[in-house]
Amino acid sequence: MIVLYTLLGMLFVFILILFLLANNELKEFANSHAMDFQFVFMAAASLVLVNKFHLIERSGVVQTIHHKIIRIYGARNGLAYTKMFLAQIFSAILLVMLLVTLITILANGDFMIFFFGVFFLPILVYGIIKDLDKKIKKKEQKVILELPELLNKITLLVNAGETLQNAIIRCVEQKKNIEGSPLYKELKLAANELKINHSFQKVMEEFNKRIGVQEVSIFTTTILLNYKRGGGDLIVALRELSNTLWERRKALSRTLGEEASSKLVFPMVFIFLVVMIIVASPAIMFMN
Repeated sequence: MIVLYTLLGMLFVFILILFLLANNELKEFANSHAMDFQFVFMAAASLVLVNKFHLIERSGVVQTIHHKIIRIYGARNGLAYTKMFLAQIFSAILLVMLLVTLITILANGDFMIFFFGVFFLPILVYGIIKDLDKKIKKKEQKVILELPELLNKITLLVNAGETLQNAIIRCVEQKKNIEGSPLYKELKLAANELKINHSFQKVMEEFNKRIGVQEVSIFTTTILLNYKRGGGDLIVALRELSNTLWERRKALSRTLGEEASSKLVFPMVFIFLVVMIIVASPAIMFMN
């Protein structure tokens, strides 16, 4: 028990020191990048460890995490959100260690609980990192679902006499709730660059890199190959691409529908068993 009390005290002191070392700059950084992250109340303290060990500069797992973060939040916010993600991992580890030690003390020093908690830590970290893949998949699905509609709008505007650049800008201006759309969020950056007369080719290439989805790559390649021709050739290319993207959207919608149906199987079986018990209970009670 003395060992556990010592460990608990050391953890408390260590966390307290981290809070004291967290300056206002780290606190402001954590609050301004708190979106989508847990344990924000400990983020500034955990950022002290991230900066102290220079984790961003290290290769291997951290660089893999950084690339995944870029695919979710974009290159501009990649570094900041990678730091926040690493801070989230440190926060989770410290809180779990604190909680496990406290529970072990309350259980009269049952070290099996403590060892189980320590064994659980790598699984927890793996789960947090694995969650990035789910977010990437979710982002890609949103982009695939929105891209055909965007392409239809651009085709209509170009067919009505708008230039391709102005068509993209108008689509962004007419879109509501841009922050909730990963496609339009990046397209807005592209539209702002087009407004200040940046090179159309460079803008679309950067847009493609920021999104990092195969369908968007096909979209930008088709546009760049045909926009200089203009007129009928561009419209024909856009319509052909629209048909292809709508087919991919239909396939994704079917897949999402099948996944939703499979998730309903267990609740339906459970409800069926409950109904069977309710129906059969009077008969069983009568026989007894």
